[in-house]
Amino acid sequence: VPPELEHQFDYVVVDPPFITEEVWGKYAETVRFLMKPDGKIMCTTIPENANMMAGLLGVSPVAFKPSIPNLVYQYCLYLNYPPLVLSRPNPEIPEEE
Repeated sequence: VPPELEHQFDYVVVDPPFITEEVWGKYAETVRFLMKPDGKIMCTTIPENANMMAGLLGVSPVAFKPSIPNLVYQYCLYLNYPPLVLSRPNPEIPEEE
């Protein structure tokens, strides 16, 4: 990442393919490098990664989940700020029981 990009972004979106905790650590390092001190983060990953994501980036899952037809597993959105619109469930996703 070019040094001139350090702390230049208000908002960073991370939407990787399925990756390991080690690789998420590298993403987290890059996010911290790119993001301004009070910047916002949005990530996507599976629900099982919630604790890891909280530890790496201080992000938490929100109620809204993206609809991705024909995908074997459900992704969640993770944010480091209180959501507005994303605090409501996606009507396209069935409620968990």
